[in-house]
Amino acid sequence: MQPTSLIDSLEKVTWERIPSNLDSTISPRSTPAAALVQTLCVYLYKHGQPMDRTRAMLFHIYNFALQNQFHRARDMLLTSHLQETIHQADVITQIYHNRAMVQIGMCAFRLGMIVEAQGCLQEICGQQRQKELLAQGVQLARYNQAQITPEQEKAERNRQLPFHMHINLELLECIYLVCSMLMEIPSIAQAGTTPTDSKKRVISKTFRRFLEYNERQVFVGPPENTRDHVMQASKALSQGDWKKARTLIEKIKVWDLMGTQESERIKVMLGRKIQEEGVRTYLFTYSTFYDTLSISSLAEMFDLSPSEIRRLVTMMISNDEIQGQLDHADENLLFQRVDTTRLQSLALALSEKAAGLVEQNQKLMEQKLNATNVAQGVNLDGARRSTAKREAKGDRGDRYGQGGAGGNKERRQRVAATNGTEGGERQRRPKQVRIAV
Repeated sequence: MQPTSLIDSLEKVTWERIPSNLDSTISPRSTPAAALVQTLCVYLYKHGQPMDRTRAMLFHIYNFALQNQFHRARDMLLTSHLQETIHQADVITQIYHNRAMVQIGMCAFRLGMIVEAQGCLQEICGQQRQKELLAQGVQLARYNQAQITPEQEKAERNRQLPFHMHINLELLECIYLVCSMLMEIPSIAQAGTTPTDSKKRVISKTFRRFLEYNERQVFVGPPENTRDHVMQASKALSQGDWKKARTLIEKIKVWDLMGTQESERIKVMLGRKIQEEGVRTYLFTYSTFYDTLSISSLAEMFDLSPSEIRRLVTMMISNDEIQGQLDHADENLLFQRVDTTRLQSLALALSEKAAGLVEQNQKLMEQKLNATNVAQGVNLDGARRSTAKREAKGDRGDRYGQGGAGGNKERRQRVAATNGTEGGERQRRPKQVRIAV
């Protein structure tokens, strides 16, 4: 059942049990689901507290994403500037924000916007903490993190959402990995085969880690889960076998959760995207071996029309992804060889080092952010204890200074008499200067 139809059914059953002489002052009877959500959210915008308005905004964005209205949901999220202040909100509001971001990403995927979908899901799925960030389970403590206290675990369990509000995590991971595959495989082919070039532009570190682990396996059997299907499809796509990649992606069983018609539409859309990214990967990989490449041969190889091949090639040339020109008379792609100068090579090396520094800073920031509340509590207690010790020491110094003022004065006078000076200051001796004869 779709969310809109579910809201309509619940409203119908609820109003049938309410007497006819009673009516709502906010929303009348028989209000459609979209209009009902709009009316309730506008009412909270006008009369609610700041936290209520923030949550109403997130629910409104979530509802737009459910209805496949990506641009309205994205524009409302950007114009509200919630992402700038959400880290200051309470934990429940942050969970609602994470759910809205995930739903926007899934909405973009359903509409075929692969880049937008991957960008929305990167922050949530890139950390492999979907259960914790979406309040759909308690994440176990990792080896590099301190153990949480029973009070913190109890508070985290109390924040869990009911099962009927859960977002399918397997479907979410599948969407994220497929989007990362369609972006990473052409990027790896464009970067080259050398290890330094392949690390120039990493879109998804999680996908790269899974792909490297899969490539290190001595024996790879048939795919058993969603991740295995996506990894083997990625390897097939990087080798130019787009038909095998499309077959592996279509065999993923999690697509059936979207419904029969929606899953078939998603499979057709993904098949077309795999064909297009296969063309780009092929051109990135084998462009150095060609001087001229026919458009008709590319169209026959990837089962696309010549107009679509021309569109892809023109886009790649305009984006400076490949060096060449399109001959419209003979329907050929003419490649050009461009050798980098010494200055360009040094600039590329400098950019790589700068990217390495940025990556190190990101790792350090992640380590700081992964510090638990337990460690913060210990540091605060240590700071309080050290402050108390300093105050106690200062009190003892004042007490001793007041009680022994006379003794200190007599001691200074004896030191002055010994050194031959007044006021307890030691007389400075002139430096001996050695003269070389």
